[in-house]
Amino acid sequence: MKEIKPVHLHDTGPKVSNLHKGLLFLVLHQPGISDNDRKTLQRRLAPELRAQTFGDATAELVGIWQYQLKNWPDYLPALPKALKTKVQNLPGSVPPGSVVAGRGNGDVDAVTAEALNWLLKKFGALQAM
Repeated sequence: MKEIKPVHLHDTGPKVSNLHKGLLFLVLHQPGISDNDRKTLQRRLAPELRAQTFGDATAELVGIWQYQLKNWPDYLPALPKALKTKVQNLPGSVPPGSVVAGRGNGDVDAVTAEALNWLLKKFGALQAM
């Protein structure tokens, strides 16, 4: 797997395919995701994965990661201080009164790409640089 690069809604091609590989790796390897949720996320992403398209399902999954990175839990590897500062500016909040998990905007900007790559390195999908 290659490092994730910035990529945006409605993009297609190899950068999107690489993003999908990274997202699927995280879905399959991050602790705290139920087997049912893993299957649901995989099924939802499957059509866009086959078409190498950055669509709504990809944006939704990226948005979930943006929110998680912004609200990183203590029980996982600590975010490096510089990255922790950067991810605080990522979009991601829970609407008032909502029972739904928070989400970011789903766009893979430079900070989101950097944070996802850090996470992929921590879980062994990318070699540390």
